[in-house]
Amino acid sequence: MDAIDRLLLDWHEWNVGWEPVPGYPRDAGFGDGFQSSRQWMDLDDLNEEVDRRIIEAHARVIDPLVMALDARLRLAVNTAVRNLAAGAEVWRNPGWPATQHTDYRRAKEVLTPKLITRGLLCAADLDRHPP
Repeated sequence: MDAIDRLLLDWHEWNVGWEPVPGYPRDAGFGDGFQSSRQWMDLDDLNEEVDRRIIEAHARVIDPLVMALDARLRLAVNTAVRNLAAGAEVWRNPGWPATQHTDYRRAKEVLTPKLITRGLLCAADLDRHPP
């Protein structure tokens, strides 16, 4: 698993974890400023919250990039990250199963410069594990 796989897996898990509250819009303004007290959190809880916020910030940048891919590459990304999350080849690409790996590699090539431009990847990450 390379750096792009890790970013896409975090994006996928963030996307899957989002659940709307029935009756309220996704971007309801009244909830923006809500923050629960941290007075009872220990250091592990605070670290977990910081990690969660970093993943969310990265996922909010990655989401429109993945959505801008053409359908074939977007389907390849979704199939690949679902398999990464499962830890095995469980899911099959329903549209183009024969070219799944090639399409995923192409999607990573398309996303790489955009992720670098947005500061989510650096050249050192790519030197260790090319897409």
